[in-house]
Amino acid sequence: MILLLVVPALAIFAAGYLFPVAQLVLKSFRNESTWSLLHYQEIASSGVFAWVLFQTLLLAVVVTLACLILAYPLAYSISRCPPWLASLLLVLVTLPYLTSILIRTYAWTVLLSPAGLINQLLLYLGIVSEPLRLVFNKIGVYIGMIQVQLPLMVFPLYAALARFDRKLSVAAQSLGSSPADAFLRITLPSSMPGIVSGCTLVFLSCLGFYITPALLGGPNDYMIAQGITIRVLTLGEFEAAAAQATVLLAMVATVFVIFRTKVATELEDESQSSQSAKKARDLSATARMPAPLEKGLQRALEVISSVRSPLLVLLSAFTLTLLVLPFVVVIPLAFSDAAYLSFPPPGYSLRWFTKFFSNSQWLSALSFSGRTALLASLLAITIGVPIAFALVRFRFVGRVPLYLLLISPMIVPHVVMAVAFFFSFAQTPLIGTATAFVLAYTIIATPYVVVILIAGLKKFDRSLEQAAISLGGHPLTALRTVTLPLLLPSLASALVFAFITGFDDVVYGLFVSGPSSTPLPIRMWDDIRLEISPQIAVVAVLFLASLAALVAVKTFVSAALHHRSHRKDI
Repeated sequence: MILLLVVPALAIFAAGYLFPVAQLVLKSFRNESTWSLLHYQEIASSGVFAWVLFQTLLLAVVVTLACLILAYPLAYSISRCPPWLASLLLVLVTLPYLTSILIRTYAWTVLLSPAGLINQLLLYLGIVSEPLRLVFNKIGVYIGMIQVQLPLMVFPLYAALARFDRKLSVAAQSLGSSPADAFLRITLPSSMPGIVSGCTLVFLSCLGFYITPALLGGPNDYMIAQGITIRVLTLGEFEAAAAQATVLLAMVATVFVIFRTKVATELEDESQSSQSAKKARDLSATARMPAPLEKGLQRALEVISSVRSPLLVLLSAFTLTLLVLPFVVVIPLAFSDAAYLSFPPPGYSLRWFTKFFSNSQWLSALSFSGRTALLASLLAITIGVPIAFALVRFRFVGRVPLYLLLISPMIVPHVVMAVAFFFSFAQTPLIGTATAFVLAYTIIATPYVVVILIAGLKKFDRSLEQAAISLGGHPLTALRTVTLPLLLPSLASALVFAFITGFDDVVYGLFVSGPSSTPLPIRMWDDIRLEISPQIAVVAVLFLASLAALVAVKTFVSAALHHRSHRKDI
């Protein structure tokens, strides 16, 4: 039974993930036709690679710390809000996460330009006397990366803080603790699982990030992912690129393995979760930060204690503004009547929409991306549902390693997977076809499907299934008529995330595209790099409209199922 549930996903992952990655590692030990460590020796002795690696690590550390500082007040504020307001704020955090990274990066090129909104505001306030260079350098990279990675920090922090019992902090203060001391000794340790998870996700994501540094950085600001891409697509140094990709993979895998227990908590049942929570509380009670750091932090908190409420609101508002600011630029630009990029637009019209819908190349790319992303998301659902059932409903040897394998494409840099895919299938008819994109998109979409469905299955009341079976229904009939209908909200969410993950991909497109298989993100990529025009803003508006429609459908389905269930209970 377990094999029937697991084999389809394993077959897809073996063909499109494990085999290519193994080929990549083997290729890194080749020098032309012989086995060799030459490329690793070159890496070890290369000052250029050491500098690029240092820049990459520095970026990952700084962005992670900045995201933690910005996300914690927002997550804390959301956790204290009424349910309706918390849901609204979480939607505002989720919207940028679901929006194309290319679109957000495009918006930052406009926002940070010499004539952009930020420079205009600084000039108007008299803070500067001439426009600052905020883009196509490290400043632009850091700002863009922080905005892109913020949701990855907010979600786990909110999850940890939402589970925190605020009565503990109130009790501590009633016994004489200051608000600062109660926060340091109770709230902060209780949120530590969210801090660790968020920092791990952001740090690993930054290590292999490609799009934002490539578009917002300067000529000397490229990271290790860009170096790998240049070696493959420009220089043709395949073995050297494989060695660098293997080094990056090893770094990410090491961190992933160290913190594997933090990402496998989804598989714990309630008793295990309570035991884990108890261990976390015990550890928090005994673990202390270094005394000088604790004293310094406590003094800082005591200084701002008198203004903590307005400061919390101010910091939360700033973080939300940073998240949604790109949309302030993108939407008006789509309706600009200027023949070139100009913000604010001198006037408004539908000229760029007309141009988009009359351009066969853009429409062909849109159609190709839509078809391949939809097929991949359906395939991800097809293999993800059975394996999610296997992971939740059964206990078997290798269960946790299997789960870690399935979610690892969320962690492993896409540039590593794309290069591995390219090396493995470059000599086959698969490269440059829609089939290649469907396979690649399925690999990167399946982790989201598995995670969402596991969460849905853990909340599912199995007594409903058992009642149907006890009344004479076949288990498959109970699955079809009871389980799957009640899981429709989770399935809809999984489908949306899977579709957007494939539709938004750029990196695979750089390595897999062919003359008749160019996805929309590659058209957007070329447009941003060669001619920054309002054309991308049109795509952004269409994307946001489609996303809003998908969310509306999901909300309607969830409400309909809830109403139907309520009527049955009555």
